[in-house]
Amino acid sequence: MIRWLIMAPLSLIVSLICYITNPIVVLFCNDDGELPGILALWQTWDNSCNPSDVTENKQLPSFLLYDWNRHYIEYKDTTPDLAMCGRERWFTRCIDNDFTLWESIQRYICRTYWLTRNCAYGWCFWIFGILPGVNWEIVKNDGLTKYIHEALIGWWIDSAWCYKSQAPMFSLWGWTVYQECFLGYKIKEEAHVDTRAMIATRATIRIEKDGD
Repeated sequence: MIRWLIMAPLSLIVSLICYITNPIVVLFCNDDGELPGILALWQTWDNSCNPSDVTENKQLPSFLLYDWNRHYIEYKDTTPDLAMCGRERWFTRCIDNDFTLWESIQRYICRTYWLTRNCAYGWCFWIFGILPGVNWEIVKNDGLTKYIHEALIGWWIDSAWCYKSQAPMFSLWGWTVYQECFLGYKIKEEAHVDTRAMIATRATIRIEKDGD
């Protein structure tokens, strides 16, 4: 817990810096969507900057989407660093780098959107994340709120833990306020080997009218 209390504010500061610098950093991507050196920390640890998700799921208006399938193929693999912490990632390989000027602009917009949507993922994984064990104690899991932590380590010091909740907080005048929390670390509970977990710092509220 102490580690998280120190790292969480730092990760939020770095995320703010990444929000500002993402549009510049993506200019250094190669055709496969990989960032070099320390700039890889701006990149999502589990994907390139050219994921098919953006175009296939139409996460942007259609006029901003290019023909991804003509230019790329996607495959899952690992790297020596990821293999050491029990993780795999998606790669995209460029099979046609003949982009028109407009396609290059579209790809730039898609890359910037992707890094902004998943801001500072590399930092949150490699720098502010943690490599936990595989022994978990589920303290609470009622479908709306879940809290787990490592069973064999003092949770108050340096262990991985996770608190997720979409539970209602209170109702007033026909409206209900829900907590939308994902705090701690993004633990892969089904892992049977030490698997690195990125830090999680989301804490917001959601307001809904009763009966909707």
